[in-house]
Amino acid sequence: MRSPIACRPRRLTKVVESVCTRLHRRYGKPRLDNPQEPLDDLIFIVLSNKTTPGTAGRVYGELKQRFATWNHLLLAPARTTKRILRPAGLSGIKTAYIRAALRKIRRDFGTCDLSALRRLSPQEAEHYLCTLPGVSLKVAKCVVMYTLGGEVLPVDSHVHRVTVRLGWTNRRRADQCHEELESLIPGPFRFALHVDLIVHGRLVCRPKAPLCGDCCIRNFCKFDRKTGDDGQGAIADRH
Repeated sequence: MRSPIACRPRRLTKVVESVCTRLHRRYGKPRLDNPQEPLDDLIFIVLSNKTTPGTAGRVYGELKQRFATWNHLLLAPARTTKRILRPAGLSGIKTAYIRAALRKIRRDFGTCDLSALRRLSPQEAEHYLCTLPGVSLKVAKCVVMYTLGGEVLPVDSHVHRVTVRLGWTNRRRADQCHEELESLIPGPFRFALHVDLIVHGRLVCRPKAPLCGDCCIRNFCKFDRKTGDDGQGAIADRH
């Protein structure tokens, strides 16, 4: 299926900028508690998978309290990390990914530290991060965006859901949209749009029963026009 973006990029330009501006006015530019250092952020994002933001934050805080450095995590038995991660779910898988990634980072840089990525271009840093066990393109883009200043656009479930409803993409999965949406969103808008769409997706543009009446971008939304003013109509939401 051909993307709507490929058909009409110029017509969308003003709409995209208007949506970005309205979301920024409403939500600002929150960091969503993501750490400032690349390796800290990588581990925080791995922990955040399939769990609530509050739980991820608490578990990450416990890890930082338990281990003085990430090198110390590797010195401890895997069961220690797994026990700390248990409240976040998938503790065995997450522990294995984190330990495997740390081992590779230590081999590549001599220590568990990703500060060297600051000397790379965003594309080079993204490429390296994707070589780490358990690191998807979305996770790599998040680390690059949050900690390295790269003007990239990670596409998670919230970003995907809202942009599908806006008609900016018709891809079925979030991991299929990165290149497409980055080609549409100007670099300076990407960080704010990513975090604002996450907040908007959590609070308003929810997977089921979205609060269309409280939506600041509803006049740009194809989903709202199909469901009616109350946002409760019967349209299939695949996400």
